[in-house]
Amino acid sequence: MKRFFQICLFFLFFLFFFSSFVLASAEFETSYQVRYKVGSDGTAHVSQDISLTNKLSNIYATQYSLNFQSTTIENIQARDKEGPLEIETQQTESSTLLTLKFNDQVVGKDKTFTFSLSYDASDLVNRTGQVWEITVPRLSNASEIDQYQLQLIVPFNFGTLAYISPQPISVAQENDYYVYHFTKNQIAKAGVKAAFGEFQVFDFILDYHLKNDRIVSVTTEIALPPDTAYQKVYYQSLEPKPDSVRVDEDGNWLALYTLSKNERLNVEAIGKVKTFSQSQKYFPQTNQSVLDKNLQEQEFWPVNHPLIQETAGKLKTARDVHRFVVDYLEYDLSRIEQEIERLGALKALEEPEKAICMEFTDLFISLARAIGIPAREANGYSYTTNPELRPLSLVADILHSWPEYWDDEKKIWVPIDPTWEKTTGGVNYFDKFDLNHFVFAIHGVDSQVPAPAGSYRVEENGSKNVQVSFGLFEDLPKDKLEVEFAIPKIILSGIKMKGKIIVHNLGPSAVYDLATQVSGENLTIQAKPNQENSILPPYGSQEIPVEIMSEDWLKIGQGKINLVLDGQTHTKSVKIHSLIWQGILPALGILILLVVLGYFLYKLTAGRRNAKSEL
Repeated sequence: MKRFFQICLFFLFFLFFFSSFVLASAEFETSYQVRYKVGSDGTAHVSQDISLTNKLSNIYATQYSLNFQSTTIENIQARDKEGPLEIETQQTESSTLLTLKFNDQVVGKDKTFTFSLSYDASDLVNRTGQVWEITVPRLSNASEIDQYQLQLIVPFNFGTLAYISPQPISVAQENDYYVYHFTKNQIAKAGVKAAFGEFQVFDFILDYHLKNDRIVSVTTEIALPPDTAYQKVYYQSLEPKPDSVRVDEDGNWLALYTLSKNERLNVEAIGKVKTFSQSQKYFPQTNQSVLDKNLQEQEFWPVNHPLIQETAGKLKTARDVHRFVVDYLEYDLSRIEQEIERLGALKALEEPEKAICMEFTDLFISLARAIGIPAREANGYSYTTNPELRPLSLVADILHSWPEYWDDEKKIWVPIDPTWEKTTGGVNYFDKFDLNHFVFAIHGVDSQVPAPAGSYRVEENGSKNVQVSFGLFEDLPKDKLEVEFAIPKIILSGIKMKGKIIVHNLGPSAVYDLATQVSGENLTIQAKPNQENSILPPYGSQEIPVEIMSEDWLKIGQGKINLVLDGQTHTKSVKIHSLIWQGILPALGILILLVVLGYFLYKLTAGRRNAKSEL
């Protein structure tokens, strides 16, 4: 008796689609030619040419089922050589089940039955701000598929390729489209993730609510979103202006404010940020001292705990750690609805089913540090199309966290997101990051400070403190630098005198490797610029200590100190006084005069004494 199989393809990928076969590979040999063609409007037209070859003489297939975790499947068509196939559709609130009934049955060993399926799916392509993002889901149970070829076809007008992972085996051009070719093994691992666009832009408004309940003045620092290797921040306003802004060891920008007794102060930062898929060359290297600190144990990162050490002993690379964290932890969405408590890496190992982004991050950092890989936390805003993980900052000031590890070969901090890889069903967030993560603060030297924007609030303030939205990059004012000469007004010739030149950055963005050249007219200048920190953040200052001397001991007149800053010359005039002409010689003259006067007084007094003695 002939046996028949209902061929079922289950699409299990969260928000997207991928196939999972339940038919036994012992009965059929399967071959797939799949094309994802993306239209200019962002709709993906998917077409599949499928061949089933019988491996046994007494089997055949009668129908084919697919379950989509989406309700946006449209324009469904299917046919075999006999013509269109009957399609049954069952739809729920969150999924669509398709059943294709074949017109023909092919019986006999090595007999091949072919059919095609096509549909439109808008969920695969998203326009986020300046960037088009495309996700082709991975294959589930790829071992059940014998041959699989995929083409991803993208229109030229999507713009520059920002990233694509994995790398296609070949790239071609057809009319006004790029065609990327992938194999079964590539799709089986993580699907395809691609983005088109040079950069992403976010507009932000951040509010910091500060208060001082003490009866004396205090100073406090707030963390402003900083530049990183993957983002550049532009401040359109920061009110009120801080006393100063400094860069800490992790690269955070810390703005200093002084609060008088019982003062409450609201600080508002407005600006834009550009995020990049590739690291930017302007960003300076991290020194070895900081890297060493990013290997140490911290609260929430118990690197030396026996359980952490035991787990880490099975891992060798950052990729191993990432893979372990993604596979081991389960995301607990219910914790978002509660008052969130940070559990730390140890609790994450002990209770893996209760993890949210903090635990995914803390566990990665602890295990990476335990095997000698510097790692740290990035904390900030992230945008996702996942309806359950929409940016929580849109409804509450709850931010996202993700880890970064130090790539010693590339000499760069590499951001990854094991949380998102887990919640998206396996999209690869290790080999390629995206453009939708915006760093507010970095925790490496310390696991908790500085607090990111959104954390500075007072009890009675119920307003939102974090507002982030997609924006357009506009022409902003150029960097405005102001020079202050803290120099003595009078220079004594022959005497080495000290002063400093202060460069103030009035915004809107950070300045790197500030090019300065100091020289003097009628003066010898020795400048000692600070080589430890090559970043001058917005509203920050950089001091250039100088030693000034006029080597001509007899020189009297005017001197000038010149600072060439980014091609512009700033000048300070000073007076030169000669210590010889205006100091030593006048003093010597006065001394001689006093000696002469003393001599005459002595003679006069002596003459009077002699006159009295003669009387």
